[in-house]
Amino acid sequence: MELRTLRYFLTVAREQSISAAAESLHISQPALSRSMQRLEEELGVTLFERQRSRLTLNDMGELAVRYARNLLLQENAMIQQ
Repeated sequence: MELRTLRYFLTVAREQSISAAAESLHISQPALSRSMQRLEEELGVTLFERQRSRLTLNDMGELAVRYARNLLLQENAMIQQ
């Protein structure tokens, strides 16, 4: 698991859309979609409820957001130290 993938995940969670998150991150929508699929495969869980035009976090996604935020905060603290 890469920290970049966690940043991508948090952006998708915030935007509730792969296409909006891809635009915000300046990457292609298919690349971001594949990244989220790989993250779900790596974790062995589904993180999103997929609806027509938006994604919402399910319970596992909410838990993953908390862990991802914590890991990225720790990364930042390590860099600052």
